Amino acid sequence: MKKCGLLTAFCGLALYSVTYSCPMIVELFPDPKNISDVEGEYVEIRLDDYDRLEDGSNQFRADSLFVRFESKEILAFKWPDADRLLLVHDSSICPPRKDLACGSLGKVSLPNSRESLWKVWSGVCMDSVTVPQPKPGKAMQRVGLTDEWVFVAGTMGVGDPEYELGVKEDSLLTLAGEWAKSLKMTEIHHCPEEPMPEWVELYNASAYPLPLDAFRFCDRGGALGRAGDSILPYQTVLVSKDTLSLRESLGVSDIRLIQVPLGFLNNVEGSLRLCFRNDVVDSVFWNKGTATCPSGFNPLTNRREFTPGFLPQNARNALSAKGVSQGVSQNPSQGSLRGEDGSAKDAFTEGSVPFMYKLSSRVVSKKGTPLRVRVESEYDVLLSLLDSAGRRVWKSVVPSMSNEWVYVPVQENLGIGVGYVALSVGEYENVVGILVRP
Repeated sequence: MKKCGLLTAFCGLALYSVTYSCPMIVELFPDPKNISDVEGEYVEIRLDDYDRLEDGSNQFRADSLFVRFESKEILAFKWPDADRLLLVHDSSICPPRKDLACGSLGKVSLPNSRESLWKVWSGVCMDSVTVPQPKPGKAMQRVGLTDEWVFVAGTMGVGDPEYELGVKEDSLLTLAGEWAKSLKMTEIHHCPEEPMPEWVELYNASAYPLPLDAFRFCDRGGALGRAGDSILPYQTVLVSKDTLSLRESLGVSDIRLIQVPLGFLNNVEGSLRLCFRNDVVDSVFWNKGTATCPSGFNPLTNRREFTPGFLPQNARNALSAKGVSQGVSQNPSQGSLRGEDGSAKDAFTEGSVPFMYKLSSRVVSKKGTPLRVRVESEYDVLLSLLDSAGRRVWKSVVPSMSNEWVYVPVQENLGIGVGYVALSVGEYENVVGILVRP
């Protein structure tokens, strides 16, 4: 099995996908071959980093995390300030890394000759999975968001994108190049009005997070981020050499800014190239006929534009015309309209959103027919059920290209009153209200 050597930058991809917004069991090693069970057994849990702030602090909605193997005692842990939690018998085997925390398995012994049921939960989030019968000397890794497991050599405390993204080993290099091309320059402000500093807008038009430490503006500045920093699916970021002045000038607090020493952009005629490693993945050229100072412009349309943090319809159409996987940022002004059945309507052109869906009804009886949702998408879609306070009480993953009706357990998880059904791919999300009657 390939490790992360050739694709170091992409090893962080799975760690930052918001579709993994709840703690999730991703790897187990139940039956070590050359060492004792006490020395070698471990359970690995990927943690929720969706609510981390820029200073690294965790703003998760719950303080504790619980793990249970079938009917054994519940293991309780304080929410770790880490990306992963590794449960072991002997703390001395815990790798000394800042992004990894270790907890004790206590008296729990992992079964060697049968499948087993595991649960992990925190607040309203729960992951429940059936683990297959182990093989001696092999670890078991989960494939993407599915309940499928593969037997591998094991990667204790480290994500393996081959399985955590659910892709095949021989397609990683190809996918890496394709993902990189999805990062686009969507707005250039090479001569804004003082005191606003120059800035460039970048947009991830794919359904996968992209590692910012692998990208840079060719021949100027450094990497767009440190190891582990990502631009999320369908996320828009602004890059500037003075992010503090830029945020003050824009007066918008919910746009992500990245500080990079860009130098100065030429006001009359200039160019920018975006590189992934040593390969150019996007390039922009401007002159007097492109945009007159202090106006910025969108290189997708070559028109003047000032829409920091989101893409207008003509830009989305231009991306679609170029064959790039399309989405939108999380700006409220770009939310899709919905019909009476909750299906997405005309706010976007067909094919410009990562999924389409339809609800069987928006009114459900506690003793009546269960709610069903049909999802059409080329991506895995996270389907969630939220209570009246917006807390997630149930989740499931609708596999890509399934195009089937999925039952949503409203009667079991919601009381009488208002609830919500949420569907998301990356940062793109649709939420529709439902009513539960007696």
